[in-house]
Amino acid sequence: MDINEGTTTEDLWTPYKELAAVVESYLTNEGSGAPYAVHTFESVLRRHKQTFLSLLKNPAKNPASREEIKRGITEGVNLPSVGRTLLSKELVDEAIIISDMYNANEYACLELLHTAQRQSSRRPGLARGLLAVLLYYDGKRALVQALRELVMARDGVSWSISAREEVVSYVSRYVGQLVADGLLGGALDALRRCDLDTELELLRRNRALPPGRHLARLLAAVQNTRKLLAGVIFAASAQLGLERDILLRLLSEQMSSPSKGPTGALDEISLALQMALLYALDLSVLHRREDGEELAKKLPLIQDPDLISVLLDQLSPPSEPNQTQEGEDKNSNGLKALCQLSLGLALAALKRAPVSLLRRAEPKTELLDQDEMLVDAAIDGGVFEYLDEAILSSDLVSSEEYYQRRIHSLITDFIVLMHSKLMEMRVKAEEAARAAQLYAAEGLRAPAQRARLDALLRCVERLYRRDPLQLRRDYWAACDGAAPSCRAGGRAATLYKFVRLSGEVVVAALLPGYLRALAALAVPRHTWALLARRDALSAHHLLTALSLYYRNLRADPSPFAEHLHSSSLGASAVVPPTARPGRLLVRQEEVEAMIAALKLIAAVAKQDEAACISICENLQWDAINCMFGLICCHVPLPLKAELCLTLAALGGTAATAGRVWAALEAAQLVSISKDKRALNVELQEVECRMEEYPLSRAFLVLLEALCGAAPPPRALGAGSRAPGLAPYVQHALERLALPAPHRPYSRPPERWQMLSLCFQLFARWLDQYEPAASDFPPPNTEPDMNPPPGFPLLLQLHTKSEFLRLVLTTLDEAHELMDKQSAPEQEYVHKTLVSSLQILERALALERPLNVAAAEAGRAVLVVGLSKLILAPEGPDGCDRLVTCCRVLEHVSALPEAAARAVALLARALQSPVCARHLLASVLHRHDLAADVRHGFVECLETEDWGTGAAAHGTKEGVLLLLLQLLPAAPPSLAHFLLGYTLNDDISRSVLQEAGSAGAPRTCFHSILDILEEYIAPSGDTQKEATTLVESCYRLLYWICARPATSPPALRLLRARDYFLARHAKAVVNLESASPATVSARSWLLRACACEAGAAGAGRQHAALAALLAALAHAPQRACQEWEWCVIRRSLESLPVRVSAAPEPNWELFHAHQLRRAIAECDLPTGLGGKRISVSRVHALLSRELAALRASAPQRSLVAAEIQKVLDYVTEVNKQRNLAATLTHYYDSWRQLTEILFCVAPQDLLSLESKKNLLLNILQDLLNKIPPAEVLPQIGNLASGTVLLLLVNLRHCYILQKRESSLKTADFETSFFGPSNQIMQTKSLTLKFILHKILSWILVSGVSTQKMRVNLYGALLNFLNIVNLKPSSADPEEDVNATYVTRLDSSKARPSREESTLKSMAIEVINSFGENLCSIVCSDCIGGGHDVCRMVALSCLDTMIEINPGTDWMNTLTNQGYLRSLIDSLLQDDEGLKEALEPSPKSLRVLYVFESKMALLIKIAGTRVGAETLLAQGALACLANLRALDAHPDIHAGYGARDADFVPSVASRFRQILVPSLTLCDALLSTLGAQNHSCVLHATHLLLSHLECVDMVLRAAHPNSPQGLLIELEALTSVIARTSNREVFGAVSADTALQSSAAGVQRVQYLMLALLPRFQQPPPESPEQDSILYYKIVWNLLMFARNTLEEVSVGGATAEGGRRAGAAALALLHALLLRRRAHDKLLATVQHQLHNVPAMTLLDMKKLLGAEATPASPVEARAAVVARLRERAAARRRELQLCEHAAHAALQLLWAHARLLLRASLARADSPRDCESAARRTPATFHPLAIDDCASSSAMTKAAALRGAVGEEAVSLRKELLAVFNERFVEELLETAKNQPPIQRGFLEILLKDIKTMIQFSPY
Repeated sequence: MDINEGTTTEDLWTPYKELAAVVESYLTNEGSGAPYAVHTFESVLRRHKQTFLSLLKNPAKNPASREEIKRGITEGVNLPSVGRTLLSKELVDEAIIISDMYNANEYACLELLHTAQRQSSRRPGLARGLLAVLLYYDGKRALVQALRELVMARDGVSWSISAREEVVSYVSRYVGQLVADGLLGGALDALRRCDLDTELELLRRNRALPPGRHLARLLAAVQNTRKLLAGVIFAASAQLGLERDILLRLLSEQMSSPSKGPTGALDEISLALQMALLYALDLSVLHRREDGEELAKKLPLIQDPDLISVLLDQLSPPSEPNQTQEGEDKNSNGLKALCQLSLGLALAALKRAPVSLLRRAEPKTELLDQDEMLVDAAIDGGVFEYLDEAILSSDLVSSEEYYQRRIHSLITDFIVLMHSKLMEMRVKAEEAARAAQLYAAEGLRAPAQRARLDALLRCVERLYRRDPLQLRRDYWAACDGAAPSCRAGGRAATLYKFVRLSGEVVVAALLPGYLRALAALAVPRHTWALLARRDALSAHHLLTALSLYYRNLRADPSPFAEHLHSSSLGASAVVPPTARPGRLLVRQEEVEAMIAALKLIAAVAKQDEAACISICENLQWDAINCMFGLICCHVPLPLKAELCLTLAALGGTAATAGRVWAALEAAQLVSISKDKRALNVELQEVECRMEEYPLSRAFLVLLEALCGAAPPPRALGAGSRAPGLAPYVQHALERLALPAPHRPYSRPPERWQMLSLCFQLFARWLDQYEPAASDFPPPNTEPDMNPPPGFPLLLQLHTKSEFLRLVLTTLDEAHELMDKQSAPEQEYVHKTLVSSLQILERALALERPLNVAAAEAGRAVLVVGLSKLILAPEGPDGCDRLVTCCRVLEHVSALPEAAARAVALLARALQSPVCARHLLASVLHRHDLAADVRHGFVECLETEDWGTGAAAHGTKEGVLLLLLQLLPAAPPSLAHFLLGYTLNDDISRSVLQEAGSAGAPRTCFHSILDILEEYIAPSGDTQKEATTLVESCYRLLYWICARPATSPPALRLLRARDYFLARHAKAVVNLESASPATVSARSWLLRACACEAGAAGAGRQHAALAALLAALAHAPQRACQEWEWCVIRRSLESLPVRVSAAPEPNWELFHAHQLRRAIAECDLPTGLGGKRISVSRVHALLSRELAALRASAPQRSLVAAEIQKVLDYVTEVNKQRNLAATLTHYYDSWRQLTEILFCVAPQDLLSLESKKNLLLNILQDLLNKIPPAEVLPQIGNLASGTVLLLLVNLRHCYILQKRESSLKTADFETSFFGPSNQIMQTKSLTLKFILHKILSWILVSGVSTQKMRVNLYGALLNFLNIVNLKPSSADPEEDVNATYVTRLDSSKARPSREESTLKSMAIEVINSFGENLCSIVCSDCIGGGHDVCRMVALSCLDTMIEINPGTDWMNTLTNQGYLRSLIDSLLQDDEGLKEALEPSPKSLRVLYVFESKMALLIKIAGTRVGAETLLAQGALACLANLRALDAHPDIHAGYGARDADFVPSVASRFRQILVPSLTLCDALLSTLGAQNHSCVLHATHLLLSHLECVDMVLRAAHPNSPQGLLIELEALTSVIARTSNREVFGAVSADTALQSSAAGVQRVQYLMLALLPRFQQPPPESPEQDSILYYKIVWNLLMFARNTLEEVSVGGATAEGGRRAGAAALALLHALLLRRRAHDKLLATVQHQLHNVPAMTLLDMKKLLGAEATPASPVEARAAVVARLRERAAARRRELQLCEHAAHAALQLLWAHARLLLRASLARADSPRDCESAARRTPATFHPLAIDDCASSSAMTKAAALRGAVGEEAVSLRKELLAVFNERFVEELLETAKNQPPIQRGFLEILLKDIKTMIQFSPY
């Protein structure tokens, strides 16, 4: 409930539960946050004031209300919780029944039934009416609990709470007013009315008793309500006493009818009320606290002047000694005596109070003098006997702190204030003891009476035997060195004097009681110092007497020969004095004295290790051997049992365990053979006959203590038998454990006590055992040494043995007993259940190591496996043990330790998939069982930690870990069942609903979500630290959201819970001060949010994505921009990125280097990817070293201290490692969430402007947060990757926003990043800062962090691509500011006003780093690092050269040899490239690196300096020597295969080598020009070096060839065409290399000319065919034909091909014009569609986008359509342009061909000079397709030679030209140049005019 809201449902449960929650939240919170305003608390309490005053009284029945709800069956009624609704007859009947049962209002009962219906999911299997009854009693309990907490929060004298001062002040006033209005009287009345038997009879009469476990809860609720009511009275009395009326009423009621428990002692209710009486009569605050006088003034004993006299009238003894009140019994007399003692001590304290207090109280002097009279009357009334029997005989006092404190103050006040009475009691006790001795001397039985002092000592023993508060230290305060105050000094001395009773003579009758009391008061150091003195009663006296007794027993071989059989022990050894035949028999009093002495020795040994060692090592006493000797002698059985317990205490330390083991083995108490001696005979002949087994139980305690103190010695018993613990294992297992269920017991609880001790011992042995092959006995031979005790137990657990059967049946029986009401044996049953679960869990954990060890020893046949045996059903019901473990979880509130062990056992067992499937099938077999099992797990997660400690917390974590373990299993699994998924169908289709909705059960998923909701609930604390439980919940939630099968239903439920993940993401924590668990919990939450973002983006869940973005990317309630202070930035801001290493101490005894190496060997991997040091392994390693060390005891102590120092250091190292791993994991989660959000956020939720600002700020924050030289390496790697992806998103954002705008690039940059003066202004600006940080990071990152360098280079590349963004086909058209010179040499570009200021900024920042940055980048390009690092470094260098072609980096590349190394590395990659061309290559890395190198070389070739450098460095020569270019795949086999998903085909791989090589030639030819002889020579040499490849491509190509082959053909024909200039080629053909390759040159020319006729018809239009490639190839072929036309026409081998090429030009021209017409129409269609995009509907846009595109919103759909149409328009425009260029080239070839043929016969022709002048008149900037007309001059000189060659060819050509060149054809040709410059159109017109002239004047 929100604590600021009121009650919404007026039933009989909800308001009270909400009230309890509000009270608890205010009283336990110390903060001052807004949710905890005091006025809200006041309003809630005022609303419930009348409820408190009319405690447990319901609103009365109302006949009108009853009639209204009856009419609701037909007319309906208005209910606050559900509104207007019709009622069912069953509901009305149930409401009337409940109203009659509890005399409650009908509407309240109706609301209660509605609440029960809503809560039904929390109590499965329970009817609505029965659940309403449970809620009714639970509501009453909650109401009284809230009241008790309020009363306890009242300011008083006993305690104070840690709530805020104003809250405590208001509560004190509020409770004081309630008390004044009669609250306590009402509580007593309610307690009288709330009787368990009455309530049960009421429920039985109305058939409202719930079944089974629910009945136990109902009874517990009623009983708890009664306890809380009594607690209200107690709390009020303890804080401020009781007023007169309440005090007298309470005294009267308790004297008349106190309630008792089954043992005769007071039950919890009467005990609380009587303790309230004691506190009401208490003034010990006067000496207990320094401000006691001021506090005492608040008490009624001081404030009410007549109260003391009234109490004296009530409690004073009668005037005549024999006068007694009628009807008084023992209990009333005891309570009266107790009150008399308390009042007497209060009066004594008041007499010693300051005068000021006495003056205020004004008591009469004669009243104060009644203190001793009251104390005497109390002693005579048996106050200490009553205190012993009625109060301290149960464990209730020790379980309540302030009960124990009050009894402690009562006893200590009596000792201090009434010391004279104590002395009188001692004198009387001594007189009674002497009288008893006289009676015994006369042979008479003394009258039975108990000394008062003995009762006091018994009270002391019982009070301090269980003393968690260490109150016993008050008795030893005088021994402490600190100087006490004057008031406390005398008190401490008196108390210590009471303890020092041993300094005086103690009579024999008081000795046992005194020794037991001293044992209960034992403390470290002081008790042993008291006993070490040689007084009348000291340790020397006790142990010497024990030794003397043992020697006397040893001296008489058969002391019982005359009286009893020698083997008959136990109580028979204790006989009355008149029947003592031997001098060694002891009386019962002497036995009790020895037992008390042994208890004292055991208590001292447990409290003081030094005393324990002194007792064991004192050779004069020889205590250990003496005690074992006495066990072997004929002494009473209780004494033997106490001897064993004392030995257990003495052997409970590592220093003494060895001595006790040795003495135990020497005593031969157990043996393997079945001989009748020692413990075996005691068990068989004494304990079995008595049906009590104290000695056996004590011996098990001894074994448990010895094994717990230190590992058992392996060589125990060497010499007399095979060493080991085999006899003890056999005795404990075969003689004690296995027969235990079948033995008779006089006390039934002893059976479970015996089993619990056996199982605890077995569990310890199993915990200490690790399987080894040497433990298995060799076949057919006796082993030299017995294996460790855990081995036989483990072997029997993994085989079908009696021990396994015992454990499993005990598990079943213990579980059955848990469902019953509390019984005396419940404590031991619980312990047995826990131990049996522990045994099974440990056995399952050791199953795999045992199998491995058995296989190594060759004895694998002995092991069956517990994981199989535990599945076998047993019993008539077919009991399944795994189901039993699940049922144990239902008792988690009562048995948290058992539940924790059961969860651990299930986690071990269900690691086997067979066990997991078996358990799921067993659970689903019965519907009711499935519901109970699931609810048991839910109860484990929802149980309260308060009162159950760490066990319940561990159970919760165990359940979560079990779910995490089972979740990855294939569905359906037990985890899916527990989480609520539907198992009979695909679980991804499950519907997870809120519990109770449509009958949905409550599942573990709901519990997990509620735990997390409670964690983020508002509190006064500024930050609530997460526990490991919260961390595990978030972790499980992430894995549920991350798995495809479980994610959809879970995310739907989380969104239905008010967007659960978004709300939790808002709860920002301060990571600098947060604990590792909090950071880890936040980390898993961010990962879950990333899953939600990804799923919402993929599923178009706009609402979910909007909620997540609103929580993460928007600033809540701030006046700044939404991205200024958003959660996603704050989540990074406080993240620590450095973890200081744990300082290594200076080792004094260990060698530092060897110790580090030993610690390193103990490293273990963790779940988060890091490592931790196993502390247990380090400890075991060092312990072995210590055990092997031969040194004295002081030296061993020093080594042990050094080992502890090492363990502390290892723990600190683990802590730092864990912190580092947690921070890395958190950053990785933040990275995932950030990256996914930017990837999936649509523009309508996160606009491009907001996205841009957020990206820039996060980048700035991140780069500012991460110091490259100091950050954790893991975080550095992740951060560099984040920078990379954020820059990718920023570039994408830049592209999208530019695409949406219609601005030019420079103008857009100004609008996108800000004005240019800001971009260039200072280094602190965002973009400049980002680039500077990235480059700085590259400089300091070492070569070892290759992943980081890859990410940084990738980030730099993306930044540079933003700076140098290339236009996309989807962008608006933009004029390119380029000239012919800049196209040929990019370094010649001059900056203009429109030049990008962003690019200038980038150049400035890069240049500021100088040659250092260039050297690092170049080193990474050619270094031996990772191939990916080399590729991105090459790409960065490529882009930087492109941005700044005139950079000085070219000089660095050349002068420092980087460029030469890069070129030489091409040849080094040759072998790798050839391997990459194999059908199944090992790796393709070398191929991609080769592409990157070639890309850089091509970019360098874009400048003239670079191109000349490449030629000089032999780049083309290296490519000519590259043998991989000769490995062209078979055209018919290799080009038919398609690329696989990842590995490209062989043809594609070869193309990745060939095309870049040819592109480099093309770039060099473009930059240096086709007139450069050296370049042409190198390019021609390259082609001729790989002539077979060239031949294969040219021969096989045709228009319908595969696209890959056409790509190769286009690149090849481009280089061949550009190197075919006849003048240059003629000049360089004199070279020797070319002359030797003349045949190859001719071959290439012939193949090129033969290609043109093949390509004269374009391929048909189809999506698979790329027309652009066709036009480029045709243009290249036409260029080549034009350049070589005259040579091939004169004659030679290629003359025929040349003529065919010339003839094909006309057909090609005609086809290109037709194709151009079609392209023009397609372009017009696309432009029309683009113009109509704003008017398109969503359906039209989807049709254009196709089925594969699914836009998130109409805005994105329209943007996608615009981008798609722009791309299509650009493609159509490009096709049209290339088609026109090819047509122009065809026209020019046709003109040249016609000129050669048609003008060959003309007598006069145009002079060559005219042609040259015409060519000179054509500017150099005309389109590259236009070629000069210089070849015409040489054609005219050969006219005579051609006249005879043309013949019929000229005639045919003229006819074809006449047929084609009509007016329409000419207009179409001229239409192709309408968008060209005028000079280009004029040149085209000249060609057409010349062709017409030749047609007209040709003689043919």
